[in-house]
Amino acid sequence: MEENDKLGKAIYNLIDAMFWLADETSRWWQIGKLSIQIKELRRHKATLNKQIIYNEKHSISISSAQTAELASLNESISKLASKGDFIKSKCWAMTPEILFATLSLLFFYAVIWINPSPKLIAVPEINTTVFSGSISRVRELPILGHSIVSDSAWFNNKLYVAGNNGVTEIDTATGQSQNLKELPLDFLAKSLVAYDNKLIISGYSGIFVLDGSIIKPLFQNKRLPFKLINSLAITKKNTFLIATLGQGILRSNSDSTAVMVPNTQSYIVKDFGHQNKELWILHEEGILTGSTSRLTNLELQILVGKKPRCMVTTEKNVFIGTDQGIVAGYRSSKNWVWTMLSSGNPGFINEMVNAGDVLFIASDEGVFRYYKGKMDRLSSIPTYSLCICDTFLAAAGKSSVMLYYFDVLASREKNSIFGTVPELGTYTPSLPVSAMPMNQRPRYNRMPDYGLIETDGKQALGESSMLTDKFSPDKKPMIELPIELQKPIFTDVIKFGKKYYLTTLNRGVWSYDGQNWCQIKYDSNRSLDRLCGNSQHCYAYNSNAGIYEIKDDKAYLTLSSKDTKGVHQISISNDNNLILLYSDGNVKSFDGKKLYTLFNIPGDRSDDCHSVLKISNQYVAVLNQGLLIYEGEGNWNLVLYSGNLDSSKISDTQIIDNKSLYIAINDGRIFEYSNGKLQLSGVVPDHPTSISYSDVLWISGKDSIFFKNNNSFIAKAFKSEDSILGIFPDMQKKVIYVFTTAGLKTMSN
Repeated sequence: MEENDKLGKAIYNLIDAMFWLADETSRWWQIGKLSIQIKELRRHKATLNKQIIYNEKHSISISSAQTAELASLNESISKLASKGDFIKSKCWAMTPEILFATLSLLFFYAVIWINPSPKLIAVPEINTTVFSGSISRVRELPILGHSIVSDSAWFNNKLYVAGNNGVTEIDTATGQSQNLKELPLDFLAKSLVAYDNKLIISGYSGIFVLDGSIIKPLFQNKRLPFKLINSLAITKKNTFLIATLGQGILRSNSDSTAVMVPNTQSYIVKDFGHQNKELWILHEEGILTGSTSRLTNLELQILVGKKPRCMVTTEKNVFIGTDQGIVAGYRSSKNWVWTMLSSGNPGFINEMVNAGDVLFIASDEGVFRYYKGKMDRLSSIPTYSLCICDTFLAAAGKSSVMLYYFDVLASREKNSIFGTVPELGTYTPSLPVSAMPMNQRPRYNRMPDYGLIETDGKQALGESSMLTDKFSPDKKPMIELPIELQKPIFTDVIKFGKKYYLTTLNRGVWSYDGQNWCQIKYDSNRSLDRLCGNSQHCYAYNSNAGIYEIKDDKAYLTLSSKDTKGVHQISISNDNNLILLYSDGNVKSFDGKKLYTLFNIPGDRSDDCHSVLKISNQYVAVLNQGLLIYEGEGNWNLVLYSGNLDSSKISDTQIIDNKSLYIAINDGRIFEYSNGKLQLSGVVPDHPTSISYSDVLWISGKDSIFFKNNNSFIAKAFKSEDSILGIFPDMQKKVIYVFTTAGLKTMSN
């Protein structure tokens, strides 16, 4: 009986609620209709009032009809307003507040749960205990063809290594490797990302997809505006964030096009991450945070004087690898705390990956593992890339890949096959081991709070017989300079005959013959800071001092400062005439007796002109965007460089045998102009600073030096805090002289 009463009451309450809702809806409908009617009457009243005011200004009497109509309008408005107030008094008073609260909750829900900023995709969980345990086996697999290793990744049970010779595919079960020949020639692979059962390969120049055994471009035709790609990341919306070299960040759209992310053009981006639903972007100068629509610089005093190279972000931690160790950031409940995780070994960081609570570090000093506040050295072999699968850590060097296998349990059934397994050592199994790859590259899992560092003092785990020689400069300069040249500021270098001539800003002009230094004497107190020459003549010059020809360690005045005022650049033609480019675009020639005008660079190109050269009896003006070829009688032919031209700038030029002109662009592109054709000769992964030629073409960058071999540029290990002016090998002494802005260093050839 009681249950029937409760059910009946519930039904009656439900019926009452339905009638109440219907009545409430009807009342609000009437209120809306009354509001519309009142507004219409008030508009009509306002029009009538304007007419009455107009009549009063022009002394026109108000008619009785207008007066009656105005009174009727006032009465109607008053009645409708009273009726509206009466209906509102019967309405539920909390209805407007409820509607406002509902809308507010919907808004906050959208803000919290619908995150408009891109976020990197989630990474599958990894069995942390595997990589925190002891190492059971180490196996070394040789790789050939890469002088620069950029990245590595596990994909379809195979290991892929990216470098300056494209991508190498390694079957870890058999140890066999092969190069992916479907990629373009001279393709420098920079980044590998496994995604949706595909391997995305990006680099210089373009982005390609390995799907099964087929390689195809990710963007068709001209849908990718810039082709020099540094790195790539995938957002949670399955779109791509693309870091270019010198053109900021691109974002892919649903229509398979890529567009520029605003306000990022001035950054060279190296890595992506996310922290607390914010996008983190590592570039050459620091860090940007926020979303792609609004990025702000993160000012970190601890990064001053350091060059960021790689980054790993986790739920509470950020690790930044630099050229001077690892900077770690911990996010507390209120703010960030930043500190040095390592300042000694590892020092020069190349890459970092994490597996749960374990951080692996690839550096010039070897492979390290950071776990629970302790830093362990796994190897002293210089390593440039790391990647992990369920059981392996792969550490890629220039000539080999070290596979580190970690025991899941202390006792395994397979241990009987491999025999006794040492905790540390270089034991190599007799049977090959196949990798179990992960779907995604583990870069962004949760990391532990860091603690104090403990140096291990252990021996290197996997010393390789394939370890390449590494140049480690001592206190600069390596070759002792004369007392007069202590702390010089070298500005230019040239090889003339068997000697090297150098100019300085503060110590004049000097020569070096491989053993002795000698100062060049000339009759002026003003500095000569630039050089030009060929096989027959060598000149030192300054626009305020004139041009001097160097003969037998003496300099003789060729043109006075009166004739060279405003000179921007000087070159020598094949007929031994001097070509002078002035800052106003005027170009003159000096044949040893007379100075006369050749032509003028077009006015809209004069400020952009780097130098004017004569190649195969043809004058060529080198611009930041291309070459101006002089056709005679004031006619010019403009040939643009291939690729992006928005921020391109000439770093240096070099003529070889009066046949070929090499041009280095600040973003790493090297062009060759010969036989009337301009073509891309190659790309170096650094900012070129100078070009020199001695038997082969040498390109010096900020951090590396490169030489051309078989139509490709090969890196040679060299690090210097100073800019490189020129590189000259001495075949007899089997050394390479590297002239920098602070002195002379040598390295084995």
